[in-house]
Amino acid sequence: MLTDETTDYVGFGGAAGGGKSILGCYYMMELGFYLPGARFFIGRDSIKDTRASVLKTWSELAKNKGFADYSFTSEGIKFNNGTEIELLDLTHYPYKDPMFERFGSKEYTAGWIEEASQVNYLAFEVLKTRVGRWKNDVVKSKILCTFNPKKNWVNTVFYRPFAEKKETRETKFIYALPKDNPHLPKEYIKRLNELTDNVTKQRLLYGNFDYDDNPNALIDYDAILDCFTNTPTLGEKHISADLAMQGRDRFIAGTWNGLRCHVSIDKPKSTGKSIETDLAKLMQTNQIGRSQTVVDSDGLGAYLESYLTGIKTFHGGAKPINPDYINLKAECAYKLAEVINNRQLQIICTAEQQARISEELGLLQADNIDADTRKKSIISKEKMKELISHSPDYLDMLIMGMFFHVNKEIELPTISVGML
Repeated sequence: MLTDETTDYVGFGGAAGGGKSILGCYYMMELGFYLPGARFFIGRDSIKDTRASVLKTWSELAKNKGFADYSFTSEGIKFNNGTEIELLDLTHYPYKDPMFERFGSKEYTAGWIEEASQVNYLAFEVLKTRVGRWKNDVVKSKILCTFNPKKNWVNTVFYRPFAEKKETRETKFIYALPKDNPHLPKEYIKRLNELTDNVTKQRLLYGNFDYDDNPNALIDYDAILDCFTNTPTLGEKHISADLAMQGRDRFIAGTWNGLRCHVSIDKPKSTGKSIETDLAKLMQTNQIGRSQTVVDSDGLGAYLESYLTGIKTFHGGAKPINPDYINLKAECAYKLAEVINNRQLQIICTAEQQARISEELGLLQADNIDADTRKKSIISKEKMKELISHSPDYLDMLIMGMFFHVNKEIELPTISVGML
């Protein structure tokens, strides 16, 4: 894949000790040797880590291969044949350089992102535009990404399509496991086997992407998988909907019977009129009243010209029913986590939807757990988008569905949606 003429992006990841750093260094070393005057990059989330880790591995590999035609510089590595490898700081600076504009004038032949799971997704997106711009008449431009399992963009871009047999010809994933590395000391694998924390062991020994390494996660991963097969308690019917209009991702609506949620509408961006028609039909088909239908307020307030009387609007930043939470959305999110962890929720959906819902439920994470405030909160939607590179619309729909469970006495403002 690193030498073919079709693959643009190669993900190499999984367990610790799988040879990720050796592969990256060897790839850069071989390309640089056979392509005089080329330009490459090696980047990590910290320039300090890049120098400390990558250059150490490089030196060991070069010594082992008998390669001495290079020198370390202030910028990175320079070959005697004129090839240069620039070491990049891929740290995300949200106030100084939120869009990674510092890479805007760079021109590279190819590159390698080490520990990609720690790197902001936007850095990968920007660097994709900087390769293929120098001496690519001889070699195809590529970006190699090496990483351990993590529930963020490396999972979405590389591992998940591989696991579901939906890889494109441009993007490929290769599993890296300790047993694949013949040079790994036996003591190293012994130490991995001795790990007592199951999540860490699943990630670093078995390269399991389906275990979350985030201690702030509100939902156990096994509980997420169970929510598609649980037997729930049925009860009051209602509808929750995340609306997709200008600048949004998808229009998602779920019909609820107690704690059973059926994903009933799943569409790309829709017009205000089609949203109104679809919701009205969904209410009529399921005999669910407007007062039992809740939609996100942001999806309506800015774009709809008139309203359907009686539908409730969900204001995530509103005052919570329970003062232990920072706002209403956080309260409903924690309630969602509770019913999932207790195996009380069932979600009925397609296999494709199940994969995406599982990914989005993994985003339900506590925020500010070390802050002085005792109010419970979750990470922002912007942070969620950064982690998975798309809007968590299924998660938003499920969170809103919990409004009818946190306090049945509270009344939300009602609105009306007229024909547009």
